[in-house]
Amino acid sequence: MARLILSIIGSWIIGAALSTGTDHIFHVTNVYPPYGEPMMDNGLLLLAFSYRAVFTIFACYLAAIWAKDKARNAIWALGIIGTVLWLAGTIAMWEFAQPWYNIAGI
Repeated sequence: MARLILSIIGSWIIGAALSTGTDHIFHVTNVYPPYGEPMMDNGLLLLAFSYRAVFTIFACYLAAIWAKDKARNAIWALGIIGTVLWLAGTIAMWEFAQPWYNIAGI
């Protein structure tokens, strides 16, 4: 059970760090608008959605490797956690992105 919990926590941290780090790089290099401003450009939202999807798949892969025989449980847990967090972010920041981006993330 400890292996399962650690695989979920560890892989979630890695996925979140990759996404947040990439976001930050794009903000400071002026690819994305400054922090606090809405990002309504569909191309930029598609870029963000794409690398976040790749990072999420990578995090699930790591969780599956680390959880070994409970890989399916780890991946389901990550999916549920990700959905709940994206839903919370969507509710809190609906006006900062296009509706398709918020809905697709959930």
